[in-house]
Amino acid sequence: MSDAEYDLLLESISDAVAESTQDNVVRPAVVATMRRAANDNSVEWPLLPFPTDWYASC
Repeated sequence: MSDAEYDLLLESISDAVAESTQDNVVRPAVVATMRRAANDNSVEWPLLPFPTDWYASC
């Protein structure tokens, strides 16, 4: 890689990393409510334990 190519690479990287006006945009502090799933019937499922000789890992 020549010096000119290296300088061009460094310039491209500094342009890509440079802070822009988009980085400083203040977004409104509005929290959207979560939408309810179509299949949510608000029933909590019971805990189903494994049989005594079964094991699970994640």
